[in-house]
Amino acid sequence: MKIVILAGGIGKRIAPLGIHKPKSMFQIMGKPILLHVIDQVVAANIPVEEAIIVIGPGESQIREYIEAKTDLPFPVRFTIQEQPLGQANAMSTARPYLQDNFLVLNANDIYDPALLTDLTAKAAAESWDVGLVGQTREDYWNYGVMRLDGQHKLVGVVEKPPRDSQIESGVIVLGIYYFSPRIWSALDETPIQEKDDQLERAYQKLITHHNSGYIQYDANEHYSGKFASYKYPWHLFDISAILLGRIQGVHISPNCSISPMAVIDGNVILESGVRVFEFSVIHGPAYIGKDSIIGNNTLLRGGVSLGAGCVVGFGTEIKHAILGEGVWMHKNFIGDSIISDRCSFGAGTITANLRFKEDAVSFKVNADQPRVSTGTEYFGMIMAEDCRTGCNSVLSPGVKIGPNSIVEAGVVLKQDLPPNSIASKVKNSVEIRPSEIDIHALSEKRNEHKKKTRKISGERGQCEQVQKAAFKI
Repeated sequence: MKIVILAGGIGKRIAPLGIHKPKSMFQIMGKPILLHVIDQVVAANIPVEEAIIVIGPGESQIREYIEAKTDLPFPVRFTIQEQPLGQANAMSTARPYLQDNFLVLNANDIYDPALLTDLTAKAAAESWDVGLVGQTREDYWNYGVMRLDGQHKLVGVVEKPPRDSQIESGVIVLGIYYFSPRIWSALDETPIQEKDDQLERAYQKLITHHNSGYIQYDANEHYSGKFASYKYPWHLFDISAILLGRIQGVHISPNCSISPMAVIDGNVILESGVRVFEFSVIHGPAYIGKDSIIGNNTLLRGGVSLGAGCVVGFGTEIKHAILGEGVWMHKNFIGDSIISDRCSFGAGTITANLRFKEDAVSFKVNADQPRVSTGTEYFGMIMAEDCRTGCNSVLSPGVKIGPNSIVEAGVVLKQDLPPNSIASKVKNSVEIRPSEIDIHALSEKRNEHKKKTRKISGERGQCEQVQKAAFKI
């Protein structure tokens, strides 16, 4: 069997992270997302004759990275989608090399590898011409939704139905497909329209007139049901959570240097050459990339992916964050933030990750459109490659910083910073205005939450576990 991996597309919604780097090349746990997708195919243990990766004309980074890999378990071929004309057009670039049944995957989707195993096995056993993957979602109106008959047989797909429509199944279509060669004649008979749904309209014909089926991917004893797709920058946290969640135990590579006064607790990977100094604490899940340094009196918690060659200097706390390669910091708080490669933080820089209103943080995705909510009240900032901050700067929740930009010392950045820009402090002034926020009510709400979720005995038990972990190292 051959697989097609769709890795093209401009990625406008992920700015500023996609300005200098294709979507699928963003690294989490020391690998581009694309390589994690290939790892899923390998883990599925399906016979792969060849992988065909479809890229855009300016995405040589993907080709160069994959061609430099010498340990891939199957051959890889590249095709180029000259213009971003949708999934059907991208698939068609691989058509000359696909004479038999094949899988189509997206280069930015993470899920259980067993899903691919079951899809290919069932599709082959039942001679499907189209095989889909479905998942039950409450927000089904944002997706294509499966129409099922009384025996739960797939009879059609409704593309993004109205929110108030009554779709009994509530089963959305995930971006994983199994096709027979009949898909090509269906595509030939399906004209391109302004709306990017040629592929959906083509496989609808196969569902109506030929053999089809689907795999239900909900959480059960067989599947975790976890699925993450990189469409907005904050979706990287969903991907990171799945990948970090696969770590089991503490894995320390050779040539690591760990102080006996450091604490490593939970599921953690330390790559070769990592140094962990006195009184640092790493609470898993966490991944520490090759040759990184975790300095004295530092704290990493809440799910952290740290790229190769990073330096986490004295007194720094990193909470639930994704950092690229070569990031340097000293006496900082980095909370719920995404930071790309080669960024540097001056002492005292803080990423604020909670608004005073404690409502969901939103980002400006397009300048001429409303802000888009992340769906969570805890979110810091997004920083592209090669950025720097000065001492005691503050980066507000929901701020995006473009590549090769600088935030000078003492600046409180409350707006997005374009690429190749400097944010400077012009005057020392404070504006005082009436506040509509009831901080007391918010504090009471938080205290009630603590009473329900945190017991004194539980805290003591956690402290004892940390102390035991410290003696083990």
